[in-house]
Amino acid sequence: MGAITPDSLKSGLTGRKGLLDDEGFRRAAEICAEMEAGEFETVRVCFIDQHGVLRGKTLVAGALASAFRSGVAMTSTLLLKDTSHRTVFDVWAADAGFGRGVLTGAGDFLMVPDPRSFRPLPWSPHSALILCDIWQADGEPLPLSARGILARALDRLNLPSIWLLLR
Repeated sequence: MGAITPDSLKSGLTGRKGLLDDEGFRRAAEICAEMEAGEFETVRVCFIDQHGVLRGKTLVAGALASAFRSGVAMTSTLLLKDTSHRTVFDVWAADAGFGRGVLTGAGDFLMVPDPRSFRPLPWSPHSALILCDIWQADGEPLPLSARGILARALDRLNLPSIWLLLR
């Protein structure tokens, strides 16, 4: 298999929708080179749900390039749970998903790895963890994305008329 380049990673949904920036694709290609070199066997791709619970999947190292290119599908029932991990919303309701039905029928959403969050796991040799932003399956924003909510709040704090004072 040839070397993975930032441009080759941009060929999928994440590139078409702009879900990673140029620096993200550059770092993603570096991480893929580490995977090809055999430094890691598995990567835990995770997102933080609306209750602060870390959820995700474990991928073999060779699958990470595909995750950067197209995201990783996850079932939306993970977003319909309470803090005791019970599904509390009707998955089959016509409007499951913010009145637009985007989560109806336990449809998938996407986890898109954030290359800046990549970390080896010191307690698990040959394993790493990477945090993900979550998006609707078509690459549109998902209102329950904890990292998306934080990013929008930080953007608002960058407005010239807003000051954050900490004591």
